[in-house]
Amino acid sequence: MVAFLRAIPVENIRLSAVVLAEIAQGVENNPTPELKEFLADVLALPLAEFGEMEALEWGRITSAALKQVSSLELRDSFIAATASARGWTVATRNTRDFTLLGVQTFNPWIEQM
Repeated sequence: MVAFLRAIPVENIRLSAVVLAEIAQGVENNPTPELKEFLADVLALPLAEFGEMEALEWGRITSAALKQVSSLELRDSFIAATASARGWTVATRNTRDFTLLGVQTFNPWIEQM
């Protein structure tokens, strides 16, 4: 993921506040030098906050998805709403959950840019 992020111009990257929280939690759970460095790298990226536009989009996309499944991963649904509200693509290994929420995905672990 680090190589993927470094290959994209910073002006084309936005980090979801939820993703930042997930990374911070990972570093707290396993404070290796590599993860600490990764956290420091992502702290330099522009942050996409979760505000009114994203909250309204979250309501729309989760309502639609819950007609197909009985539960959703809350954190992923917040990330998806942020991307969906802004027309962004989510870079993730977990393409299934985001596709269910109607968000375009890119898996940098298996796809080429």
